[in-house]
Amino acid sequence: MTPLILEPLAGRPGLKVAGEINVSNRTAWTGTLEQLARSEPEIHLEMSGLRMVDAGGAAAVAVTAQRLTPRGRVVLHDPPPALCRILDLLWPEAAGIEVTGR
Repeated sequence: MTPLILEPLAGRPGLKVAGEINVSNRTAWTGTLEQLARSEPEIHLEMSGLRMVDAGGAAAVAVTAQRLTPRGRVVLHDPPPALCRILDLLWPEAAGIEVTGR
């Protein structure tokens, strides 16, 4: 199992995300997203180093985007294909999520 690594982004609000998001670290992932959503209208997640995300991790992204809508959004930079498939399947009409570099 690869640990979850969360680092602040330079120059914009958000995180560089690497490793895996799963049941073992979901509380930390969800809590970090909630904290960012309280202080930022737009959150950028650089995900090129993310190897795996489960449905619960994807749900945290969708819930965060719903909290920010309509005043803000979550921007996913280079997310893993599995995350995009989960979001498309379970939240096909979710507002507030933008994907770049897919």
